[in-house]
Amino acid sequence: MPENLPLVAVVGRPNVGKSTLVNRVVERGDAIVESVPGVTRDRNYFTANWRGRDFRIVDTGGLDPVSEDGLTRAVGEQAMRAVEEADLVLMMVDAAEGLTAADEEVAEVLRRAGKPTILVANKVDNQRREEEALEWYSLGMGEPWPVSAMHGRNIGDLLDAVVEGLPKPEEGEKEGEREIPETVVAIVGRPNVGKSTLFNRLIREQRSIISEIPGTTRDAVDTLVEVEGKPYRFIDTAGWRRRSRVREGVEFYSLVRVWRAIDRAQVVLLVVDASQGVTEQDQRIAARIRDDGRACVVILNKWDRVKGEGDPREAYEGAREELRHLSWAPFLRVSGLTGAGVQRILPAIDRVKGNWESRVQTAHLNEMLHRVLGQTPPPSRKGKRMQIYYLTQARTAPPQFVFFVNRPDLADPSYQRFLERKIRESFDFEGSPVRIALRSRRSLDKKRE
Repeated sequence: MPENLPLVAVVGRPNVGKSTLVNRVVERGDAIVESVPGVTRDRNYFTANWRGRDFRIVDTGGLDPVSEDGLTRAVGEQAMRAVEEADLVLMMVDAAEGLTAADEEVAEVLRRAGKPTILVANKVDNQRREEEALEWYSLGMGEPWPVSAMHGRNIGDLLDAVVEGLPKPEEGEKEGEREIPETVVAIVGRPNVGKSTLFNRLIREQRSIISEIPGTTRDAVDTLVEVEGKPYRFIDTAGWRRRSRVREGVEFYSLVRVWRAIDRAQVVLLVVDASQGVTEQDQRIAARIRDDGRACVVILNKWDRVKGEGDPREAYEGAREELRHLSWAPFLRVSGLTGAGVQRILPAIDRVKGNWESRVQTAHLNEMLHRVLGQTPPPSRKGKRMQIYYLTQARTAPPQFVFFVNRPDLADPSYQRFLERKIRESFDFEGSPVRIALRSRRSLDKKRE
C-alpha cells in the first residue's frame, strides 16, 4: 500500500457504520463488521480505487470526545491521529437514529481540526429517509451525502465527491510505483503477550492501542514503514484464542484475521511471553506457521522479567524444546517494553526472508548429495534399498527439494529428516521451512526427454 497515495479517514461516533462503508468502498471484507459499538479500535488502512484514482482509506474506532473511559479515549486518540494524517475526512452519522449530542461533539472536534470534510448520512435506505437527512445541515458540516453502506445506495455518488475532493496528483507522478518490493511481516501470538507494544517499538509510533486487557487488538492492522530504503508491511494481529473461548462472532472473525495474516505474510514473528513459558496455544500457532510454509522468527518477549525473576538459560532451552515445530527458526530474546534486543528483529527478518526465497544451484546440491550418500546411504527396508540418483530444487518460498529415486515407497521417514538436516547444514536456510519430495526415476527420465 504505497504511502504516497492520498488518504481518506472515516470517522464518527461508535456504531454508525464506518466499517461497513470501508468494506463497501474497498469491495472486500477486511474490516470487522458487527452491530456492537466499539468493534474497530485501531486504525486500519486499505487501498481503494474509483474511476481510475487510487487512494488509501482508513477505518477508525468510534469518537466519543466526552467519555472518561480510558480505552474509549485511547480509541478516540487513534481516530484523531487518522484525521491528522488525512487529506480528506468522511464524518459518518446514523440517519436512522437521528442527530445526537455525540454527533455535535464530533463535528466540533473536526471543525477544530480544519481538514476538508464530507458529511455522510448513513442508513438512508429509501427516499423518505433521504429527505429527512436534510436535518444534518444543522451540524454546519456542509451538505450531507445520504447513503446506505449496507445496501450500496448512493455510494458511487459519494465516491465521485471523494475523488473530486482529493489532492490532484503531481504531473508525471506514478502512484504506487516502488522499485524495492515490500517485505510482508505478520506479528502473531496468543492474547496479551506484548504484540502491540513490540509492534509500536518496530514502527516507532503509536498506531496500535496498548492495553492490559487481553484481546484489545481485534482487527489485523497493516502499517507500511520504510527503513534505510527498504519497505516493510507489518500486520499486527489480534491474539489467537483457544476455540473453546471464541464465543462472540467478532472473536471468531479476529481468529480468521490471524489465519489470513499468516497466509498473507512472507515472514511471521511469533511472539511468546517468555516469563510465562510456551503454552499449547503457542505450539498450535507454530504448527500453523510451519504448515503454511512461512519464514519465521520466534520472539521471546518480556525477557527483562525472565532475567529478573527466573533462570534465563532454562527458559531459553525450554522454549526451543517446546517449539520443536520451529526448530529451524531463530529465537530472539527481547523486551518490547524496554526496547532491549528489538534492534535485532529487522536484520533477522531480512535474513530469514532471503533464505526463504533462496535457490541453490543443482550442481552444488548434487555434490552435497554424493558426499552424504558415500557416508550414510539409505537404510534397507525388507531387504531392499532405495537408490537416490539426483537432487534438484523445485521451488522457493518455501524451498522445496526433489530427490529422484528408484522406489519412493522404500523411503524411510527418519532418513528423509536426515536429508533435510544435511541440506540445512550445507546451505543456509535458517528461519525457513524446507520441504522434501521423492519422485521415481521415470519422472526424471520424462523430464529429460
